[in-house]
Amino acid sequence: MELKFDSVTKRYRQKLALDSFSVTLTEGVHALLGPNGAGKSTLMNILAGLLAQTSGSISLDGRDIIAMGADYRAMLGFMPQEPGFYKSFSAFETLDYYAVLRDVKDRRERIDEMLCLVNLQEDAKRRVGSFSGGMKRRLGIALALLNDPKILILDEPTAGLDPKERIRFRNLISQIGLGKTVILATHIVSDIESISDSVLLLKDGRLIGRDTADGLCRQLEGMVWDIPMSAQEAERYIAENRCANIVKHGGEVFVHTLSQVRPAEKALLAKPCLEDVYMHSFGDSSEARDAAG
Repeated sequence: MELKFDSVTKRYRQKLALDSFSVTLTEGVHALLGPNGAGKSTLMNILAGLLAQTSGSISLDGRDIIAMGADYRAMLGFMPQEPGFYKSFSAFETLDYYAVLRDVKDRRERIDEMLCLVNLQEDAKRRVGSFSGGMKRRLGIALALLNDPKILILDEPTAGLDPKERIRFRNLISQIGLGKTVILATHIVSDIESISDSVLLLKDGRLIGRDTADGLCRQLEGMVWDIPMSAQEAERYIAENRCANIVKHGGEVFVHTLSQVRPAEKALLAKPCLEDVYMHSFGDSSEARDAAG
């Protein structure tokens, strides 16, 4: 299966939210990585058919997705950034309601399967209004998977989740990613470093890079450094330098930074990680530290 974006552009009056986005995706987990406002949600909403592009096209195996109509929608699963549910419905009633709308076959069996997959089987009769944020996210992924889609779109699926819920969600995505095209939009680096087959870097609506996570990290070999210094020196350093943050190893304080040349006599080469790619690509050390969380 081949999903092709050809010069997809979206303009809101004077703002260019998506700028000639072109890429071809096949089966696997593809992560859209970029800061807030990069165009990730715009792209997701266009792919989901909720928003019309200004120009360009998206095709699936050579067929335009707009022309495909219901055939395309039947292959699609979408979890928006803020999934909305009827608070008075139980988890089972929510899935059953949408299963009827989507004409899901053997819907009782399918609903039970999805509730088990997202570990909500014990809460099937509980009202959604009483769910935690993590439980709502898990119900959202169950809903997105209800029709066994070939294309799964997840827009910031782990935003606001605690670390335990985020680990559980990453494991779930790894489990369901086989045999589907999963497009995961996020600005949280750690959520996709270990589960993505490819990472697409999106900045100001433009695709600025694409590779595996390891491939992107290898591009920074010889450019990542740890500099030992006092806590006071480290605070001053990161205030004056972009792409730097403070790390601690064995009780010692280091400044972790990017530089094409050795930035200090005591600087030690470090192994690049995807957070370094984020800092290098988007140039905001404070946001990169938040993204790594």
